[in-house]
Amino acid sequence: MKQVKLVCILILVAVLLTTGCTRDDICDPAIAVTPLLIITFKDNANITQAKNVTGLSVRKNDVDSTLVFSITEPTDSIAIPLDTETDLTELLFILNDDATEETTNGDRLNFTYQREETYVNRACGFKTTYSEFDTELEEDTNNWITSFQILQTTITDEIEAHLSIRF
Repeated sequence: MKQVKLVCILILVAVLLTTGCTRDDICDPAIAVTPLLIITFKDNANITQAKNVTGLSVRKNDVDSTLVFSITEPTDSIAIPLDTETDLTELLFILNDDATEETTNGDRLNFTYQREETYVNRACGFKTTYSEFDTELEEDTNNWITSFQILQTTITDEIEAHLSIRF
């Protein structure tokens, strides 16, 4: 009798598990997430050659200087979020952020774009995509970023790079 009850309970649990969730209750992060801005770093002398950047921090250019991204290991690409509330993201790219203040160098990049929110489903909510993406480097006397190239003006996924920074 105990075995029959156990089998019935297992069947009931299996039925509830398979019928309890609808397709809208599961959020597939591969398609439902607001894409990050993919940036690659290139050698200024040879723009086809990837170049590693070390000791890079990216901070918001605001009163709090909120940390957006930080890495001490060498890398030739990063992924950072854009602001989903406004059509402008102002960031400070700081090279050698873990070094002394004399060797630390920060460059300001301003990203402008148009936002479009798309409803995915009730589990994921909305995702934001970006179009008319543009970048401006604020010139100063000691820019470590020498130039950049916009690779894609529409940001809908994280498959390919959107921006290439040369230094």
